[in-house]
Order: sequence, then C-alpha cells, then structure tokens
Amino acid sequence: MKIRKQTFNKGEGIKSLVYGGLDGTITTFAVVAGATGGALDMRVIIILGFANLLGDGISMAVGDYVSSKSEKEYAEHHKQEIETEYNEDQSAQMLEEKGLSAIDAHHFAETLSHYDAETRDNLLINDDEEESNPIINAIITFISFVIFGLFPLLIFIFAYFNHDLIPISFITSNILTFTTLFILGAVKTVVTKGNWFKSGLEMLIVGGLAAMAAYGIGVVLGGV
Repeated sequence: MKIRKQTFNKGEGIKSLVYGGLDGTITTFAVVAGATGGALDMRVIIILGFANLLGDGISMAVGDYVSSKSEKEYAEHHKQEIETEYNEDQSAQMLEEKGLSAIDAHHFAETLSHYDAETRDNLLINDDEEESNPIINAIITFISFVIFGLFPLLIFIFAYFNHDLIPISFITSNILTFTTLFILGAVKTVVTKGNWFKSGLEMLIVGGLAAMAAYGIGVVLGGV
C-alpha cells in the first residue's frame, strides 16, 4: 500500500482566513451598527460586540471543522472505492476532469481495468495534492474571526474610556470595517490569482451592503 504525503492545504488555509475574517468583520459591524442605530449605550454595544466575537467565532470554527472533515471523509471514501472496486465510467469521468477527451478517457479507463489497484491509484489519484486539515482550518477560522472582527469594535472600546471619541466612534468603525473588507478581498487573490483591486472592491461592496442593512434595521427597531 502506497504511503501518501501529508501536507497542509494552503488554499484551504487562505479560504478559512478569508471566510472567518469576512464573517467576523461583517457580523461584528452588523451588531455595532444595529446597536448604534438603536441608540444603545456604549457599554451595551461593547458587550454585544464581544459576545458576537466569541459566540459566533466558536460557531464558525466548529462549522468549518465539520464541513472540512466531511469533505475529507468523502474524498477518502472516493479513493477507497477506486482502490477496492474499479468503476470504468467513474474513472473515465475523473480522467475527463484531468483534461482528457471523452473518447481517450474511456479508452484509458478500459485499459486501467487490467491493472492492479495500486497502479490505478497511482494514475488516478493526485497524492501530491495538499491535504485539508480540519482542525487547523477551524483554528484559522476562529483566530481570523476574532482578530478581524475586533476592528469594528476597537473605537468603541477606546471611546468607552475616552468620551471625547464618542462623536466619531461610528464613522471610525465604518472606515476600519470597510478597510478590513477590502484587505480581505485582496488577500483572497493569493488563491484565485485574480485582480486584487477588483476582488477587494467586490468584498467591500458586498460587506458594505450587509453593514448598511444592519444599521437600517437598528434605526427602524430603535424607533419602535
């Protein structure tokens, strides 16, 4: 039986970083914006912000762990099927996904049926591919959620101790939030290889719409 190389999937790590950071930034700012729109006390805003950071951060990390683990288990099951029970149609489909034409893929799959499981494993499964680690992904998600999610809340913490900052606290939180969203969008291009400015702008627009919606809801409910 061939020993597979164990490596960390950098793409998955970046995904968890952006995923956690984006959700942390938007949800924390949504809480802050909603509370500000509802004219809640500064102390209440901070308490709600930290409750969101820890509660949602843990929830996000658990969700990332479960989804990554499920995906990994499915991939392992798929590999075992190839190793123990050869299926020509399934193998042909995999070969097509690797770039072969439909005709060549079926010819190759038929030829592989005459070889042993290890040979088929060598040719069909890319063992050099970096492997997902659910625990590391979950840790990255949690840390990213808390760190990036703290930015919209920072100015309110300072304003709690220095009341002169209260008048500019919400606008400062907006600036920090939108800057963070842009950075996260730009970081995403490390994996996607796209245009960093366009990606940052897209993230900024999507996150900004969610933030404005939260503020609007806070204003409406605050007036009830």
